[in-house]
Amino acid sequence: MAGAKRKKNRGRRPAASRQTIFETPAGAEPVSELIGRYVVGDAQMTLFRSRSYVKTVDETIPDYEFYDRLRRCKAKGYTLGGLFAKRIERVIASWVLGGGLTVTLHESQGQTLPKRRADYTNGLVAEFVQSLLDAGIDSGTVTDDDDRNNSLLLSTYKDSLGLGDQYIIVNADGSLSVASPDTVTVKRDPLNYRRVLSVTLQTRTDGYIITDEYRPDGRTVTVKRGDQLLSAQSYQNLLGVIPVVHIAHDRSGNETYGHPIHEELLPLYDQYDDLIYKQLDGAKLLGNPLLTFAGMEDINAVINANDTAEDDQYYDKDGNLTNRKQLNIDSNAVLLIGKGGSASFTSPPVGFTADTKTALKSLFLLLLDHTGIPEFVWGGEMGSARASSDTQMSQFVKDIEGWRLDAGGWIIRLCKLWLMTKALTDPKALVGTLALEWPPLVQEDKEIRLKQVETGRKETLLTDETALALLDLVDDPATEVAAARKEAQERQEQMVANDETLAFNRGLDQAQQDAQNGGDDEPGSI
Repeated sequence: MAGAKRKKNRGRRPAASRQTIFETPAGAEPVSELIGRYVVGDAQMTLFRSRSYVKTVDETIPDYEFYDRLRRCKAKGYTLGGLFAKRIERVIASWVLGGGLTVTLHESQGQTLPKRRADYTNGLVAEFVQSLLDAGIDSGTVTDDDDRNNSLLLSTYKDSLGLGDQYIIVNADGSLSVASPDTVTVKRDPLNYRRVLSVTLQTRTDGYIITDEYRPDGRTVTVKRGDQLLSAQSYQNLLGVIPVVHIAHDRSGNETYGHPIHEELLPLYDQYDDLIYKQLDGAKLLGNPLLTFAGMEDINAVINANDTAEDDQYYDKDGNLTNRKQLNIDSNAVLLIGKGGSASFTSPPVGFTADTKTALKSLFLLLLDHTGIPEFVWGGEMGSARASSDTQMSQFVKDIEGWRLDAGGWIIRLCKLWLMTKALTDPKALVGTLALEWPPLVQEDKEIRLKQVETGRKETLLTDETALALLDLVDDPATEVAAARKEAQERQEQMVANDETLAFNRGLDQAQQDAQNGGDDEPGSI
């Protein structure tokens, strides 16, 4: 199959050709520049000349259409290997965002901002973030828009992993829109490639082309039918910044676009397809062995002798229509075999499936090593390898914590743009520095934590407030400790009062008993 498949150089399509090829001058002599290194004469001068023409900014754009087909198992040559794509995106996105997150005003601003307005703003942001994470949150209104059937934050992050880029637009009413990355054009400052001058979205429908251009000073919407301009409207941008969030996965310092997470895995997906299809073909062959003619001196004579043979057309696994010569054995009472020939049914050796499984296992281990996803997360049985699984999990948690730190930037920018938009119509909302807090990835063993707290209290190393805070049982440990101490004191006073009453009653009983015993004694008795 590997020889039959023809694939284009997938991955990233350059925005402009940046490759320069230089010819070596004829008769040029190698020059020893450093020990173990040789260059062609005049090559250094050519290299310095070439650097003046080569751009240092990488504007390569991923092939969004190809990667979208890949993750849906529709790309030619990746119909089975592409099954890994969605799973990888879902696992990473679920671990990064599935536990939720908290965005609030930074605690350093608590001294400068009114507390009541700060609490109100934190409540607004909390509701906004929760609505992005959970599609089941009822916004209170029902519209005819068909754009909220999943978690916006989770689905957008998965798209950025699979495609390399994704864009979220904050609308003037505070709603959000997600644009397909292949419809977005970003214009940058030629002197500072990090500064975005405008973001243009082009939507094509049946007969119409709608163009939205976002700039720091405004927005322009044009509608065309073919080459005819139907309308052009301009709006003022009160934020002063472009309300578009670009989520670029694995973007390097000199790059303007991201990389799909599947970019380096394409050769592995390809080999998975080849191996599995060959294994399936072998299994089919075992169930239906082929009739083989061997040792024939004149093959054409045999074909002519069996004149019932006819051309047969079939589609291979890549969808290509192929012709082959087929002998209708069922219609021939006798098969004519040429001189020196023999006929037999052949099939692959029975043990070939074990070799294929070993090769597939090797590819899967490469996949685990590259993605960092532990094997048991894929559903593999841990069995006796529990210690190894714990080690993998420890490293996986560290990786996810790094992914979270990387994702925090665009999440904060999205919340900040939304809060700035909200503050335009809500005077109680405050715009300030935001802080993001992630919940723990793995729940700590409560028994171990309890033993640690008990040891600290026994050795008088922890205060009551610290111990209660470590146990994470209440929201306000200081208030709870004060209330508990007051309650304990009241109980102690009650116990003391009860003890005094009990002691008095015991003394009275003893006195009565002594008086009774004294009255019963005979005179003169000791």
